[in-house]
Amino acid sequence: MQCKDLQEYLEDVFSMPFCVSVETQDGDDVYLSYPKNEDQAFFEVRTRIKNNIRVIVEIEPQKYAAQLLREMSYAPNDKKKLFLAYYEALRCKQVKFDLKINGSLCSQIDDSLWKDPWKQLYCRFTRVPVIDLNDEYDESFVVCEWTKQAYTLFFSLLNIVDADFEHSGKEEGNCFQVVANRYERNPINRELCLAKKGYACCVCGFDFKTVYGIIGQKFIHVHHLIPVSKMGPNYVVKPVEDLIPVCPNCHAMLHRKDPPYTPEEMRDILSINKIDS
Repeated sequence: MQCKDLQEYLEDVFSMPFCVSVETQDGDDVYLSYPKNEDQAFFEVRTRIKNNIRVIVEIEPQKYAAQLLREMSYAPNDKKKLFLAYYEALRCKQVKFDLKINGSLCSQIDDSLWKDPWKQLYCRFTRVPVIDLNDEYDESFVVCEWTKQAYTLFFSLLNIVDADFEHSGKEEGNCFQVVANRYERNPINRELCLAKKGYACCVCGFDFKTVYGIIGQKFIHVHHLIPVSKMGPNYVVKPVEDLIPVCPNCHAMLHRKDPPYTPEEMRDILSINKIDS
């Protein structure tokens, strides 16, 4: 796997610039990545595969990430709920977590994480086996997928707001937020929806992996049950309740009227027009 592969994958998923390098540890390639920033004020992720059966991911703040930690430790309740929901979704995928805050290993991953301000953070998670049953093994896919999971988990705590990166500068003294502001369309909600509901279309049941194999793995659209245009400025998206996975065809058909068809209406239409093979 080339560093460029991981870099392009992360930049495509998160729509933000990343730096990626590789080093060797105990004979394994370790991929180091972090959101590009000049002040070392974000966090970095190390990902490696051990003996083709175990994926190991480590997350640590960069050298000058005190403000980042402060923002995460004072995250609003909706962000905390999103973090805990995503953690639970990963745990259900047989991911083992070790999370240290302020040097102490957290025995429980719940609201107690935020009882004290965060000054230090270390997270390590592992999974055996590296792929789901019946999935094809592909080293590049595994590294990309689990590196993405690490970023998604911790991005969920950031106070990402809509702003113009090109003109925001650093006037608020918050380097990591400047990076995050530019990329308001992060996939946190999408990833939690898919972690809970899977990648088969909720309308017609089409599964790209079943039909196309590895190139269709993890491919699906996500549909907002409440149209984005109808959401007020303070609306907080509830990923599990408000989003569903749909194939591109059903997604396009849902939007053939305004307001969109409901999934139930679209399933009725499919049933009426079903052609026996």
